[in-house]
Amino acid sequence: MKIIVQKYGGSSVATIEKLKNVARRVVETKRQGHAVVVVVSAMGNATDDLVELARQLSGDPSRRELDALLATGEMVSTALLAIAIQESGEKAVALNGMQCGIVTNNVHSNARILEVRSARLREHLGQGNVVVVAGFQGFTSEGDLTTLGRGGSDTTAVTLAAALSAEQCEIYTDVAGVFTADPRLVPGARYLKELGATETQELAWTGAKVLKAEAVEFASTNGVRMVVRSTFEGGQDTWVHPYPESSQSFRPRRAAVAGVSGRKDIIRINFIPAELADGGEAIFALIAKYDLISGAASSFGEPADVLISNLEIPDPAGFARELRSRFGDRIAVSEQLGVVSLVGFGLGSRPGAFCAAFRLLGQAHIPVLKSFTTRESLCFVVDVSRVDEAVLLMHEAFIETASPESIFASARENGGRKGMTA
Repeated sequence: MKIIVQKYGGSSVATIEKLKNVARRVVETKRQGHAVVVVVSAMGNATDDLVELARQLSGDPSRRELDALLATGEMVSTALLAIAIQESGEKAVALNGMQCGIVTNNVHSNARILEVRSARLREHLGQGNVVVVAGFQGFTSEGDLTTLGRGGSDTTAVTLAAALSAEQCEIYTDVAGVFTADPRLVPGARYLKELGATETQELAWTGAKVLKAEAVEFASTNGVRMVVRSTFEGGQDTWVHPYPESSQSFRPRRAAVAGVSGRKDIIRINFIPAELADGGEAIFALIAKYDLISGAASSFGEPADVLISNLEIPDPAGFARELRSRFGDRIAVSEQLGVVSLVGFGLGSRPGAFCAAFRLLGQAHIPVLKSFTTRESLCFVVDVSRVDEAVLLMHEAFIETASPESIFASARENGGRKGMTA
């Protein structure tokens, strides 16, 4: 029995008509001879609406209760889609995270999957059911509901694909495949037919919204083949390969830049551990549940510089106020920050690339507040109001109008002046 796992995001199931469209696609896949597991997100903006309800009651709602609230969004989508599939003449069953055996740690609102107890899933598939699973959620060993953070339905889908040894995992979104930048922002963004998992993961981590970075990492580690498709359009798929040799037609990307991404969810925290009675442990305890974007520290008496994501913080402004209130002038907290990143194969090891990108931002009078690199990316922290501008600028310079290799050679030879325009 060949198993296909499909995941549909919130925009794909935002209305009853869109749910019916998804049901038709699922039924078509089933009638092609596949066993089908479907993972769905909450309808449209349902998650944001639920968060807003909680904020009307509390500036800092309990994360356990917030998880119990947010998990209901996916349960609504799951039940409705199962009903739509049944109306199309196929058997279907809706399962929440607990019912399909997704066990997580106990970090509420940003949990990590520990195991999948797939016996019930396999039983339903063996009975000919389409299994519709609520994404973004699981349960702890104590039986509490947890959620997996923004984009967590991707992680659900990939994890189930690995647990069931699925033929592939199909991620359906409102854009047709993966592009060199967000095509809704960058008119010149180019469609990418194939990508390696390393580049895809880095694009996701640095702000591309098509896939969740953790899901790509899990897919690569477990050999899951992923394909990104549009729910509404046809013809353009992006295949994400866990290993280069998994496709005879695929070769590791040699061009320096695979894409440009931006994110607008950064909080920056600066403090000197030696000036705090506990060496900063209370600060780290407060931020431990959130995604660390970058961290830098040298010695105990020197400043620590930490960037975290505010996506899983119900009230980011209130969180920043709490930090300032508790630690006073011993801590500096900066909000309204973003990161623009160049991503590519081995890009982080190229000094010329860093020089060229930094100079480009300077020529455009976009202040760089901090920079950091990974093996596959060059990242620049800027004011959140300049992120879109910086993405457009870098995409034009490094992808649309010039060969990245020639630009970086110019940077090495001429200090980045040749070929660079603001």
